[in-house]
Amino acid sequence: MIFSVFPNADSDAARTITKEVIDELINLECRVFISDELTTYFSDTKADFCAYNQLISVCDIAIAVGGDGTMISVAKKAALCGKQALGINAGRLGFLSGIEKNELSLLKEVVLGNYTVDKRMMLKIEVIENSTVISSHHAINDAVVSRGECARLVDIYVESDKHPVSSTRADGVIVSTPTGSTAYSLAAGGPIVCPQMNCFIVTPICPHSLVSRSIVLPVENTLTVAVANGADNSYLSIDGESAIRVNDTTTIRVSLSEYTAKLIKVKPENFYEILEKKLIERRMK
Repeated sequence: MIFSVFPNADSDAARTITKEVIDELINLECRVFISDELTTYFSDTKADFCAYNQLISVCDIAIAVGGDGTMISVAKKAALCGKQALGINAGRLGFLSGIEKNELSLLKEVVLGNYTVDKRMMLKIEVIENSTVISSHHAINDAVVSRGECARLVDIYVESDKHPVSSTRADGVIVSTPTGSTAYSLAAGGPIVCPQMNCFIVTPICPHSLVSRSIVLPVENTLTVAVANGADNSYLSIDGESAIRVNDTTTIRVSLSEYTAKLIKVKPENFYEILEKKLIERRMK
């Protein structure tokens, strides 16, 4: 079996765990690839090196070593190629991780095929100017439209299939998947939604209102988001990775992606057990 490993190279802990992952997989007679940009860190291992943009295509399974940010980035790349992804938590919460850093012996179960695949819906986000799609993106967690550096509220309008959903003066708005409901959306007061559901969660960020709440919408609908005042200093962020400047002529269209994230689960824990455990961990830190 062939694995490609994507560590959070900025984390000393993730680099150390990655060496242990490589050793474990090599001992299981697997082939392991890692980016040639990281040769300095991993030249003393038995991993093979190749160009970063080829790592997904050469592997059977992609492994992310880091926190949820690393896992989201890797799982999204894997999803676009129809591949599965496994997260090994070297960060803080690790909601999406299948294995903790002290559970590397479980990699044997992955090699033997003793795992399940948790399929998660994704968002497709299109940025439209003058009726023309100028860029297209995909998200596992969320798309966030928010104000920039200026501490000034903006007017944000959301429509569903051209019908008004909300008109809010706020710091921004989050359009989240159920997977992303435990991320920024939760911090903004949004509901926790079981990841097996397919829906959009629209949550305002610091709304100037006493009654503004999250709205849950079916994925059969297409959402559009537009910003009015303050738009010249507003941005679209996708899974916390991209920052695309938007203005009052920009329309952001959100729909169900044709791609599905495939997350490997080795342990029998269900979503609610993981949720309770991770939130308790956060309270204790």
